[in-house]
Amino acid sequence: MSVYESQLANLSAFGYTEAEARFLYLVAAHSGYFTVRQFLDFCHARSGKRNASFVEKLFALGHASAQRYTRRSLVYHLRSRQIYEAIGKAHLRNRREHELDYIKTRLLALDFILANPEDRYIETAEEKRRYLIERFKLSESFFSRSSEHGKTVTFSDGFPLCVAYPAPDYMPVVTFTYLDPEHRNLDRYIAHLRTYRRLFRQLSSFQFIYISTAAGLQQEAGELFSFLVEGRGLSDLTRYFDIQTKWDSRKYSLVTEDDMIFRHQASKRFNGEIFDTLFHLWRRNQLPNDLRAESVATTTKQQKVLFRAVTVPGQEAVFGDSSKRWGDGWQIRCTSGAARVPKSPTAQPQIPERTADA
Repeated sequence: MSVYESQLANLSAFGYTEAEARFLYLVAAHSGYFTVRQFLDFCHARSGKRNASFVEKLFALGHASAQRYTRRSLVYHLRSRQIYEAIGKAHLRNRREHELDYIKTRLLALDFILANPEDRYIETAEEKRRYLIERFKLSESFFSRSSEHGKTVTFSDGFPLCVAYPAPDYMPVVTFTYLDPEHRNLDRYIAHLRTYRRLFRQLSSFQFIYISTAAGLQQEAGELFSFLVEGRGLSDLTRYFDIQTKWDSRKYSLVTEDDMIFRHQASKRFNGEIFDTLFHLWRRNQLPNDLRAESVATTTKQQKVLFRAVTVPGQEAVFGDSSKRWGDGWQIRCTSGAARVPKSPTAQPQIPERTADA
């Protein structure tokens, strides 16, 4: 990750240390939200005076607010325009208050970036568009600044886009990501792949990383990527559905020994709620066209595509089963120059102050 020295100098001018300034830049550019655990991970430090001092500065300067979701956890929001102006990104919407799902997604994005600091991240939607157009000689028609029925890429999701160096070649590869903080179902993921598919098929090489806080849906995510983006594996899926239908209908004479071996292997591969849904649609002859083997073009031999599913530390302990909106319950805000400052990252004033953005 690269940060201009002038941006660090602007942040340090507020009184932040170099490490604090670098962390604030990452939060402002990629998330807007953070936890103390993430700050300590970035600094390779233990909880104590270091994080207490950092939080005290944030509140004393009016640069952040905090929301408690469970008894022993706080989520901090970098909300002051001063911070974003200091790094030349006053236009970013990260400083605005958001819904819980968005907050969880941004925290997951920051976790991924902190775990992969050696990669080069492309920060804004406009920078992402320009990079891909210039790097792959793409038409601007693949992108737009507002959604048009999901047909063009807007980068409004804010998922990290970077140039990474994956093993075993360790050659630079443009890397797209998908963030799944809830890992409950893959409906949004499928819609995401359908939106990006046209773009992906124009790239000579790229890497796609499905990022979640648990491994439960990772195998399904990988298979769906093969189906929808690479056009691979669909013939196996429909063969499995055909054999399973014959078996369920007790038409055993139509099932060969090879079919039985294939069915056993495929039942492990195509296992999950999404495949149950697809099987139901297939039996009703309602399987979407892009999941029919005869109507999907496969990835060209010249194209090199890497898929990875990774698990990063989640925020379940922070949120628990909370469904609070930002501002519900206890929230800490301090105005610039406020005299009363929390003395620790878990302290909270008896009467939370609610103020306009600094």
